[in-house]
Formats: sequence, structure tokens, C-alpha cells
Amino acid sequence: MDTPSPSSAPETSKEKWNRWGDKTKKVILVLVVLLVAMIYFGQKIIMGTKYKVSDKESVNYSEKATEDDAKKLGEILKADGYFSGEREMDVLLKKDDKEGTVISFVLSNKWSDPEIVKVFNTIGEDIAAKGFGKPLIIRMLDEHLNTKNDLTVK
Repeated sequence: MDTPSPSSAPETSKEKWNRWGDKTKKVILVLVVLLVAMIYFGQKIIMGTKYKVSDKESVNYSEKATEDDAKKLGEILKADGYFSGEREMDVLLKKDDKEGTVISFVLSNKWSDPEIVKVFNTIGEDIAAKGFGKPLIIRMLDEHLNTKNDLTVK
């Protein structure tokens, strides 16, 4: 009586697919978790530390920029009327050895409009004059934080 035991019975095609499907689900789950972590930490690196200027407005600072820099920038933007407390708005402030001081604004499709460029150049001049110094880069970003236009205040 050589009856094969259930554990040594040949695997059916359905069982192979089920096993393969279980492994695939685990791999996909791990990849999704890694992707979410990369997006979260990638955005954290880009956005930096948040300093709330008001309930709706903030300056996110990174690299060598400090909270005092963020506070000063927030006060300048309030005085210039850019921060009015009326709508949700984030500005990014970065200081590093490569580019110097970079202040980034998220805009919707207006980064090459001559009037908008002129306004942001004026804002950049004011920021530089009130303690941030020159050269200073005003960076215009789309809603995905892609650079669309850089203005250098010299």
C-alpha cells in the first residue's frame, strides 16, 4: 500500500497560482509601503520644517535656514501684503552653499507672465533689502513643486 501522503501529492495548477498570487500580493504591499515612505520623506526634505505665520500661511525652511529666518520672511511677506491671512499659502525658504538663499513660491501657470515676474522681482528686492541680502533667488514652482522660473536678485 504505497498511497502517497497528502503532503507529497503533486501540486495542482490552482495551488501554484494561489501560492504565486500570495507572494505577489506581499511584494506589492512592500513596494507600496516603500513608495509611500519615499514620497513622505522626499516631500519632507523639499518642504523642510514648517513655521506658521498665521492659521493659513506658513514658511517652510530647510538646509541652513533657521526658524528666525522663516519668522523674518513671514513678517516681510505680511508687510508686503503677500500674506494676508485670507487663503492657504506656503512659501519655501532654503539656504545652502551652492545656491545661497532661495525663496520659492507656488503659482498656478503664471510664472512667465511679465506682470507676475515684475511683482515677484519687486518682492525679491524688498526681501533682500530687509536683511536677506543679495544675491537671492526667487523660485516659481508649479503645484507639484517643479521649478518653472528663477529670478536672481543681484
